[in-house]
Order: sequence, then C-alpha cells, then structure tokens
Amino acid sequence: MDQSIKTSTTDVWMSNVVEQSLVIEDLLRYFPIVAIDTEFPGFLRDTPRHASDEQRYADVKHNVDGTSIIQFGLALFDASGNQPWPGCCWQFNFADFDPDLSASSPNSIRLLQESGHDLHKNRRNGIKSAQCYSLLRHKLFRGHNAKYITFHGLYDVAYLMKVLTAGRPLPDTLPEFLFEAGNIFGELYDLKHVANSCPGLLGGELGLTKLARLVELKAEGVAHQAGFDSMVIGLVFTEMKKRWEIEKAQFVMVLYGVEKACVEFKIKASIERAQRLSSLPPLLQWLPPVHGVVNYHPPANDATISVEQTIIPQLPLPQSSSVVVNYSSPGLLPLPQSSSVVVNYSSPGLLPLPQSSSVVVNYSSPGLLPASDPPFNPVQPVQYYFYSWPYPMQFMHYFT
Repeated sequence: MDQSIKTSTTDVWMSNVVEQSLVIEDLLRYFPIVAIDTEFPGFLRDTPRHASDEQRYADVKHNVDGTSIIQFGLALFDASGNQPWPGCCWQFNFADFDPDLSASSPNSIRLLQESGHDLHKNRRNGIKSAQCYSLLRHKLFRGHNAKYITFHGLYDVAYLMKVLTAGRPLPDTLPEFLFEAGNIFGELYDLKHVANSCPGLLGGELGLTKLARLVELKAEGVAHQAGFDSMVIGLVFTEMKKRWEIEKAQFVMVLYGVEKACVEFKIKASIERAQRLSSLPPLLQWLPPVHGVVNYHPPANDATISVEQTIIPQLPLPQSSSVVVNYSSPGLLPLPQSSSVVVNYSSPGLLPLPQSSSVVVNYSSPGLLPASDPPFNPVQPVQYYFYSWPYPMQFMHYFT
C-alpha cells in the first residue's frame, strides 16, 4: 500500500536564516540523516551521455562556476525514519541568482517558474551566500556525524560546495573535487547509484518520482521545489533500507555519473592512508587514564599529557568544543616544554601542531570519529585518534 508524502515546509530567507540554522543544528543531534536537494538554473553546457568521468566533471565545473544556486532543500530523519515532526523540511532560498542578468538555461528557468519559484522574490529577500556561507557550513555541515542522502547528487554536491566555500570556483580536477566533498559531507549516499545494486529498481536508470513509486511512496507536492524533493529523497532512503542493505561502505561518496572515478579515488586514499600508518613509529603503549591524565610512553623519551579542561557535551563533537592540553616533553615534540595548546574540535582529521607556545587549531576531516562502532557510552572513556607531525599522538577524553 502506498505511503503518502505530505510536507510541512519552512522557507528560509535572509531574515530568518540564523534562527532556522540554529533550529536545524539542534535537531541534527537527534535526526542525523540529512536528505538534500538543490535547484539551479540549468546547464550552460550539456554533457554527452557516454562522456568520461573527467569530461563530465569538466562540464560540471563549467556549469557550476558559471551559474548560481537558487534553492537548497533539507529534510531530517533518524535511523528509524522518524522526523522531528511529520513532513518537516526546509527550503533555503538564495539571492545569488539574478533572473534578469545571470546565466541560465531558459528551459530550466521556465520549469522552475511553473513549479512555483518566484525568482525576483528570491533576489529581493533571499540568502546572500557570500555573507552566510560560514554560518551554513558550521551549523549544517560540520561536526554532526551526519549522513547525507542525495539523488543523482553530483550537481547538488557541487553547488553546495560552491556555497560553502564562499563562491570559490570548483577544484580543477575530479580527485580534488572528491577530496573537498569528503571533507564537507563525510558520509554521503547517492540513491541513484545505490539503486543500481537493488533488484527491481531498473538498474538505477530512473527518476526520483519513479523510484518513489517503486518503493510504494505516493508524493503529494510540487516537484522541483527543493524542500519537497529532499523529503522524498529521505523517505525513499528509509524505504530502501527496509528492503535492502544499502548502508555499506561501498556506496559512501560514490556519485552517479562519476562512479568509476569515485571508487578509484577511495581505493587510492585507502592505500595512501595505510602507507602513512605503516611508516609511523612503533605503536604507543598506554596506561589507563586516571582523573583525565594519560601517560604516554614513546619508544625513547617520556612525556605526560594532562587534560585540564574538557568541554564536550555530546557526540558528535560540536563546533567550538575545546580541550586545553598541557604538554611536558623533553625534546619529543616540535613544541617548547610545558607549552599549552588549545584545540577546537569539529571532527577528527590530520592535525599538524605548529611550533608555538599557544595555538588554536581547527580541523574538519570527518572520516575518523569512532562514535558509533561500538555505540557511544557517555560514562566510558572514549579515544579519538589523530597524528601530529612528525610524531603520533592520541588524546583520551574521560567522560564522567
């Protein structure tokens, strides 16, 4: 029996973007599955159906660099498919596109207008991404351990990357683009690619509306409105999970249309990571933490790391969570003895420690946080791993 899809859409403009971003940030702690969609003014250059991955990306870069996002839709779910309230989704309306001057495809603009988009209202009241990119990136895309769900998401990822990097042109090469996308989105699934591995879904060669029908969802809304489309994407993901095992590493960060390049990039990154780890000094030997003090025994010298203050209220680590660490190190680290380092966490990555008595370090690579396997228990010690050049280091945060 078909499940009906009805939406309760919140439109986000320049006047309420801060308020709604804070609302979403708070909800992300409990509803970390984020379905996303974008609307944009079409293609300046079409891509042949059988183009190589590199040529397809060259066209993506040409189109995205030369145009502006119109709308970004977002819907939140928990692991069971529940939402904060039935049908809730958000539409971020952007002012970047000028319907009188900006480059566009006339057919795409006509389709958007027929779908209810008021492009002149967007221009007057919409979000100026140049002013709000940092807000959006920090509240919606960093430090939440979220899973992002798209459908045919190459252009969605590209336009959001442009917004979240202050309008910077896309990277020159596809591997650079995939690296940047991984830093922003972390765990992302493209349902059009995933559908290729699910029996009965036509090898993924279908649109979102057809896919919804095949998993017995009945859409009641206007297509090409990003909020509604993101809602459909999230509900389709929930229904697909009931039927097939789709939350697999093989599907993460593989975008439809450039699958071969995505898989090659992931394999190369895995090999390089293994080579880096194999070149590190012998494994560290740890003593159990006592009142937040961790004893560190390197191969030769001794050092003690005293965790004096920990402000980490929940997992995943929020932006601006901090820990003050005092190092005592007789020549072990490229830091003066007894220096103090303040580390601001969003999610783990590679952290070079500058040679300074007091530094603030931000890092955002999202792939290394062991927050769900095994499940996090807030009364047990939790380890986070990163490496500070040129020596391996670990912090153990003690939760009580």
